[in-house]
Amino acid sequence: MSIIKPAHLFCLAVLLAGCSRAPERPPAPDAGQAAAQISERQGLDLLMAALKKHKVADLDCLGMMTESEPGAGGKAAQWEYAAREIHNERCGGDPQTSPVRDRYRVTATGKIFVYDAAEGEYHPL
Repeated sequence: MSIIKPAHLFCLAVLLAGCSRAPERPPAPDAGQAAAQISERQGLDLLMAALKKHKVADLDCLGMMTESEPGAGGKAAQWEYAAREIHNERCGGDPQTSPVRDRYRVTATGKIFVYDAAEGEYHPL
């Protein structure tokens, strides 16, 4: 019977953490962009309108979760959202799970980006 030493577990955890790619944060906005800010609700409205226009998915089976922290006054230059699958009788799936299907970034200028996990970056929708 093999016993894994704590040092080996630590090394494995460090390697796994170092190999995973988290979404990169965009560079800080310049002075012209800093003035344009939107609320979380405005960002979500822009995102939902874009998803309806592009017919991305059955929006009744997706729940949006904000992954951004608001700035002063509850506004920000951009918002990030995770589209989570809703699993219920209508949508199907295991009701005990709610996996992230896609991630989106919405800017105050109305641009919508979708996260490409394979490349580790956002691309225009």
